[in-house]
Parts: sequence; C-alpha cells; structure tokens
Amino acid sequence: TNIPMAAVSARPTILPARGVARVKNVLSGDTVVLLGKATTPNGTAPEVVFTLENISAPRMASKGNNNVDEPGAFPAREWLRQLVVGK
Repeated sequence: TNIPMAAVSARPTILPARGVARVKNVLSGDTVVLLGKATTPNGTAPEVVFTLENISAPRMASKGNNNVDEPGAFPAREWLRQLVVGK
C-alpha cells in the first residue's frame, strides 16, 4: 500500500507533492515517518514526519505528559505499525 504524498503540510517541501514514499517508522497511533527517494545516486533519502489528518490517537509517553502513556497508546501504535511499516 502506498500513501499519497498530496497530504503533506504546507511546511517547506522535503518530499515531492506527488509520488510515493515508504513508511520507515511509526511514532504513535497517528504519526509515521516517511522515507522518500534519494534525488542523486549517492544522496540520502529524505524523511518527513507525517501526522494522519482527522485522527487523534492516545499520546505516547513524553516529557509533555510526565513520561506516561495515555491508555491505549501502545496498542494503537502497534496496530498502525503492523499495518504500514515497509509499505
């Protein structure tokens, strides 16, 4: 499954406005790290943190919430990870 790149936010464009990217990592139940395609043979592939629109998953532990997962945060991340990583 490919995730369309058209939904990338209006921040400086790192990935093309169109095309495909591979999911490298899942940070939470609503946020993934996308890996684009290197523009030169020896270049590194660009990465962008992509938050899914209109989805609000429980927050993972961070300094902002006293290093405590909200209930359901880990299962939500694992579900999304199994669904999309590598695709």
